[in-house]
Amino acid sequence: MEKKKVKIMLSAAAVMTAAGSGIFCAWKAGKKKKMAEVRADAPDLEEGLTEEKVRESLLRLFRLYADSEFDDLAEFLGDGSNPREYAAENYSGQLFLYLKRNMTDVMILEGDDGTGKEPFSMTDELFHYPACMISCQIEELLSDNFTLCLENEIWMLENGEFASVYCVSLTNGTGRLSYRFLDTYIKNTWDIPVSFDDLESSFAKIAEAVEEGRAAELP
Repeated sequence: MEKKKVKIMLSAAAVMTAAGSGIFCAWKAGKKKKMAEVRADAPDLEEGLTEEKVRESLLRLFRLYADSEFDDLAEFLGDGSNPREYAAENYSGQLFLYLKRNMTDVMILEGDDGTGKEPFSMTDELFHYPACMISCQIEELLSDNFTLCLENEIWMLENGEFASVYCVSLTNGTGRLSYRFLDTYIKNTWDIPVSFDDLESSFAKIAEAVEEGRAAELP
């Protein structure tokens, strides 16, 4: 995945003040609660995720990317087949088990206090359904004491929808804090936060991780 590293001098006090403000507001929200209502235009939710649902969802996502992204695949097929349908069928088979096993309740605020423990026991859920991240782009801002990451993420929800999410995370070598907020549910081309090349790169990393029996590292 594209990773830009920009060496800058950040004031530790300024970073912690900005991060702390958002963290404190999220912490005050109290016990977990659902952040998104069930919308009328959401795909029907079957009992859990199925490979067919993954195929249909990927096909909807691929239709939002430009035709030119599929020119090479269309040329490879050479028989007039729909390249988007072929890609959706192919990737659904590769990704289904990973998505099924890694669906989780996504928290707006999460972290690691440096000992492997979650420092926030009460926070809000980002989506109404469990979800799994399928791709992201990262920009890193580095200082002597902190790394600030700005991420554009695509999450697939258990009901088959895709969401564009922004994530700001702060690490200091031992602990980590991440704050996520929903940009939009992906319905249009301009909603997509990552390029098609980056999306395919993420899919390749996931497929490789599944083959090797390990967790995928995205990006």
